[in-house]
Amino acid sequence: MPYLRNGMGLRSVPAAAPTEVAERATPFGEHLSHLLPTKLAPPQTPSVLVTRGAPLLRIDRGISGKLVLVTAPLGSGKTTLLTQWYRAARAPHLLAWLSLDEQDNAPERFFSYLVGAIRRAAPDFDAYIASQLDAQVALPLDHVTSVVLRSLWNLGRELVVVLDDFHVLRERALVRSFSYLLDHSPPHVHWIISSRNPPELDLAKLKLTEQLVTLDSRDLSLDGEAIRELGQRLCGAAFAEEDVEYLRSRTEGWVAGVKLALLSAGEHASVSDALRRAIGSNHDVARYLADVVLREQTEEVHEFLVLSSVVDRLNGELCNALLGITHGPALLANLERAQLFIQSLDTQHQWYRFHPLFLDFLRTQLACDYGDRLPWLHRAASAWFAEHQLPDEALTHAFASGDRGWCLSLTARCVEAWMREGEIASVLYWTTKLTPEEVIRSPAICLAHIASLILSRRYAQASAALREAQGGLEAAYPASVPERERLSKQLEQLGMMHAVLSDSVSGSDIEMDASSGYEDPDVFIAGAVLAAKAYQALRMNRFDAMRRLALIAREKLQGLNSPFIDCYTDVLVALADRAQGNLKDASERCEAAFERASRERRNPVWVNAASALANARYEQNRLNEAEALCTEMLPLLPQAPAFETFAIAYLVLVRIKSIHGKYAEAWQLLDYLHSVLECGHQTRFLAHVCGEKIRLSLVEQSPARMKAVAQEFGLGERMRRGEWAERRFYDETWERLGLAQAWSLMARGRCGKAHTLLETLRASAHDVGYVSRETALLAAISVCHWRDGDPAAAFAALNRGFALVQRFGFSRSVFDETPGLQEVIVAAATQRKLSYVLPERYTARFQDLLSVGSLGPREFAAPPSAPLEPLTERELQMLKLLAQGLSNQEISERSNVALSTTKWHLRNVFAKLEVTTRTAAIVKAQERLQRNL
Repeated sequence: MPYLRNGMGLRSVPAAAPTEVAERATPFGEHLSHLLPTKLAPPQTPSVLVTRGAPLLRIDRGISGKLVLVTAPLGSGKTTLLTQWYRAARAPHLLAWLSLDEQDNAPERFFSYLVGAIRRAAPDFDAYIASQLDAQVALPLDHVTSVVLRSLWNLGRELVVVLDDFHVLRERALVRSFSYLLDHSPPHVHWIISSRNPPELDLAKLKLTEQLVTLDSRDLSLDGEAIRELGQRLCGAAFAEEDVEYLRSRTEGWVAGVKLALLSAGEHASVSDALRRAIGSNHDVARYLADVVLREQTEEVHEFLVLSSVVDRLNGELCNALLGITHGPALLANLERAQLFIQSLDTQHQWYRFHPLFLDFLRTQLACDYGDRLPWLHRAASAWFAEHQLPDEALTHAFASGDRGWCLSLTARCVEAWMREGEIASVLYWTTKLTPEEVIRSPAICLAHIASLILSRRYAQASAALREAQGGLEAAYPASVPERERLSKQLEQLGMMHAVLSDSVSGSDIEMDASSGYEDPDVFIAGAVLAAKAYQALRMNRFDAMRRLALIAREKLQGLNSPFIDCYTDVLVALADRAQGNLKDASERCEAAFERASRERRNPVWVNAASALANARYEQNRLNEAEALCTEMLPLLPQAPAFETFAIAYLVLVRIKSIHGKYAEAWQLLDYLHSVLECGHQTRFLAHVCGEKIRLSLVEQSPARMKAVAQEFGLGERMRRGEWAERRFYDETWERLGLAQAWSLMARGRCGKAHTLLETLRASAHDVGYVSRETALLAAISVCHWRDGDPAAAFAALNRGFALVQRFGFSRSVFDETPGLQEVIVAAATQRKLSYVLPERYTARFQDLLSVGSLGPREFAAPPSAPLEPLTERELQMLKLLAQGLSNQEISERSNVALSTTKWHLRNVFAKLEVTTRTAAIVKAQERLQRNL
């Protein structure tokens, strides 16, 4: 379409005939004098530059194609980068440069300058355009484009044309014409375009044919090395690493921001301090943004930018709620296209954020120009975030609004959900922003705050908070006696949970019934108290009571979606399964709990599940998987709600480090765990640490270190006091320290005393049905006999241990706790003394420990006529009742033994009779009874 120039701009006129156009055309050289030379050459660059190797290399590679497109916000160094490339270009190309401005939206002016820029690089460029002396008639755009294209094809030499500031071209017809020119330009012509925003060019074909190379703000941003170099040149001082990183993170490498901050900081004696003061409050940065950015915006966009800066991240609907508009999404999309210091945070372009420096600037403007609207804006933002289930942001703006009533109401809603999900850190962070008076006035907040202190192992703070809450009840609820009494009772229940998890009371002081917690009106607190009781029952080896309490806790929270309690009780049941020898059930339960926890955030729920699974993986000899889990857990272990989780993770990692021969790392981890447990007065797990240190000393063959550990834990003194002289109700601390002392005795050649001690420990573990510990103690007894030169007794003890776990074999921990066990097993297999067949998958998984490479499967098979192991007196009693056809429950009642212990004894009977079904056991029982008669 031809255009007619008048006072109002261009308008269409009938197209002139080609001959007429040709008659009015004049050679370009005849009107060259009206072009400004400064537009046809790169501008003067700053005197201080830094090397931009990576982006310059990308441009070098890009000019082999058709287009290099550089898009970034103002102040990103686009022009400087292109100038550096232009002046250092070594490629055998003709180079043309055109700096664009607003006036170039006139088509004849744009093409005049384009032809002039190319003619300056290639004087033989033969394009002609309409004479500027004719003020009324201009050539049609399609004709001008055709003329330029024909001349470009005729040029026949490699040419690179740089168009700087392409974003100023807003005349759509002109942009379409240039897009056509770009698409049809010959292969020896290459274009470099810089723009603040992506131009409306047809780039799809270029992308598909790999003729397009793009650079954006990420490519142009300054990295740490470039910032250090620029700082050295501008300020004449070497910046510390932390200063460089601070400046990089705050400016995100934005060239103008970096340079202005460095120039401001260089004026002060203490560059490091001045640098931190400059960022965010630098007047030069603010003036630059105000003059160059905001001044160019419409009043609507200006207000949108300033008011929306009240939030850290932007969403179209959120902006609608804040500004009372309906086109927030469209405005955000326009700002992104304009590269106005805004960045999309997701691939769907739903959420955005401003550049940190731009955000600081906008918030300064917000405080100055709209200070009276700030509380309302924060309150509106809080309500929107709360409605969309974004609690942290909702509370951030709630507290910023100054509306304390809204803060209390919203915090109470949030903490209830957080407690169910296990987000303990979030509960503590937000409840500590309230005054003690506000906390106690809201029962939900008060209980959640104290429970979170307990579950994060801040026991001293929890004690103080409990006392403060109990003391302030009357003042907080002077006229509401029922509510005061109800909260008092709930605080008592939290006190009980505190006592259990902090290990500050003996097990006998805790009631194992479910009634007191079951009636608690706060459902989560009731479930948490029951779970704590279940944990205490597990520690007391009351496995049936533990399972019952765990089940009630889960039922109490049924329908409330409480992953924290669900996972916690799953882990407890898995620990009970493992203790009673049900290794397969324990492993499967850990797998399922971890799979569920992995769907959510890395919070205490995940830590609990990961710790249990790491232990299961270790027991299965899947060491790499266990180590990876432990390593991932370490930074999160402070969130662990119980020392059990914390200690297990470290102890498993210690074992794996020692297996790999990394003894120094293992000792370092043990010493750290020792210090943490000692500060928490955790005697039970300190006994584990003692055992591990004794074991490591044995492995390293360091008697001096072993002696020092034994003295530190007073093992000899305990022995002299007769602590292990006779069996007693099983206690984990007592057993672990006793095992450590037994190894100390064996190391000194006193195997007889070690055997007596170990038998005492084994009998106590047997009495409570603690299969995994009895197995480990039998393995230790076997090695003790072996060291004492009695292989027959060693093999007998070994077979007794395998009888307990014949379906699974010894777990990895049994081997690691029992140095020398591998030698005994291999000897028993070689001599055909094993009474039980080890499953093939077990020998394959534990190949590194059993040395099965030199032994065939037959060596691990049972001998053809292995004698049956004699039954104990208790087992004979069970056998008689079994022969009568009684059920497990009936046998339990007749023998006055707990159901779990009855099952344990019957499992031993099945193993010794070499049967797997109840019917076969009854037949063999009757045969034995007949022979005895």
